[in-house]
Amino acid sequence: MLCVYCRQQPVDPRWQPFCSERCQWLDLSHWLDGDYRVEGPADDTPPDMDPDDPEATDL
Repeated sequence: MLCVYCRQQPVDPRWQPFCSERCQWLDLSHWLDGDYRVEGPADDTPPDMDPDDPEATDL
């Protein structure tokens, strides 16, 4: 199994799923810089429905 960051070196059990501490920190820096993103749920609110309206009901 190869390192999930560099994809060149085998995974080291100490740094799993990375090959080294270096790859682990480099991957973390990409998350902190916003280079990686996890998409959130889609907004299912119909365009004509005000989400702040107390009289609005869920469909």
